[in-house]
Amino acid sequence: MLGNPNADNPFATSDPFGPSRNEPLSDDFDNVDIGNNAAPTSSGLYSGPTSDHTDAFVPAVPQKKAKANRTTKDLEKRERELDKREKALAAREAKLTQSGTRGVGTDVSNKNWPRCKPLVRHHIGQDVPPGRQRLVRLGYLAWLLMFAGFCWNWLVVLIMFIAAHKKLSDWLFASLICGFGLPLSFFLWYFNLYKGAIRDTSFRWWWYFIWAFLQPILCGWIAIAPPVVGNWCAGGFTMINQFKDGHGAGYTFGIFCVINLGIWALAGFAGASATSLAMKNFRGRAQSLGGDVQMQAPAQAAPYQV
Repeated sequence: MLGNPNADNPFATSDPFGPSRNEPLSDDFDNVDIGNNAAPTSSGLYSGPTSDHTDAFVPAVPQKKAKANRTTKDLEKRERELDKREKALAAREAKLTQSGTRGVGTDVSNKNWPRCKPLVRHHIGQDVPPGRQRLVRLGYLAWLLMFAGFCWNWLVVLIMFIAAHKKLSDWLFASLICGFGLPLSFFLWYFNLYKGAIRDTSFRWWWYFIWAFLQPILCGWIAIAPPVVGNWCAGGFTMINQFKDGHGAGYTFGIFCVINLGIWALAGFAGASATSLAMKNFRGRAQSLGGDVQMQAPAQAAPYQV
């Protein structure tokens, strides 16, 4: 009833389970594309990828692991370098702190002036930038001359008071001027110049200029010594009066007054020269800042140009 399977079904074989293992496959299977890299053999079996595309089957996991390892090594290397730099900076900072200096242009709170009783930090060579050291040294010279002038004026007025050439009120006023003039001239005038040269801020410069214009006036007043507010100054007018007396004490006091006049004249000249240099420095700073603003303005406006 079923008939011959070979007659009814031309695709059927004698073996119900398919062709035998010894029989070659049909030629139609030679054209079957098993994959992009298929290489059929003469028997029709797939032999795997060809030698030209072997690397396409290399897994990517080892490459990613290698890249990750390299990245980790680079990070570890950079971390070690940063640790070394941090340790070097810490050691340098500790060394500078012990020595009491932090380089040029810095403000350190290590007090070293005056030497007899340190009250403030004062070291022109270490704290002031090299370009402003001449300015600060000139200002310091002017203040030292003022210091000598205050002390000498007080001493001369005291001697003249003992010799009955001055009144007690003159000596008391000279003592008052010396006692307040020394610290005020240092902190209000010179020390603002010192701080301004270090920090280079407009506030310090302007605060210095306010007192800088008063310094020559004070020096000129003591040097001339006009008899307006007492005779507490041993200056020009006092010198003339002593030389007019025509005796030994008068000539001696007249010479003392000449010395006092010379000290205050030099202090006023040095202070005016320091103020002139400070003005030039301040103007140069303002011009440099203005030039930076002009250079930055086109750069900021460039993205908006059409």
